[in-house]
Amino acid sequence: MGWARYAHSMRVFVFNSGLFYIRATQASMDLLNKVIHRVETENGWDQALFNECIFFPSHPGYKDPSVTRRVLDFELFMNSKTLFKFLRYSGQKYIDHRPVMIHVNYHSNKFERMGAVVKRYVDGDLKALDDFPVRS
Repeated sequence: MGWARYAHSMRVFVFNSGLFYIRATQASMDLLNKVIHRVETENGWDQALFNECIFFPSHPGYKDPSVTRRVLDFELFMNSKTLFKFLRYSGQKYIDHRPVMIHVNYHSNKFERMGAVVKRYVDGDLKALDDFPVRS
């Protein structure tokens, strides 16, 4: 197991920066300025930099932007993992479900899955997702 067996840490969660709402506040401007600066000056993944700017607490040499963070209902604003691995196996809930949006970001075959999502929710085909592997 190595040394990590004795190293304790905790990861709560991260936000996917594919969809978010920002109000016009000074804290939001501070956040966006921090993200822009880091994206332009560091060699990092924009989503990771975004999350670091949101969640890192203030410490000497760094002031967090003090933004308020809220999470939308994950079954109404869902990603493709939630739909393909969980929701499609939930019986009547899946049949009645009407999402606000689906972010197809979890799977590598995005084009095929987007087509299936359109067939399911626009065309009403309840079997549109059946061709994909179980719990995939």
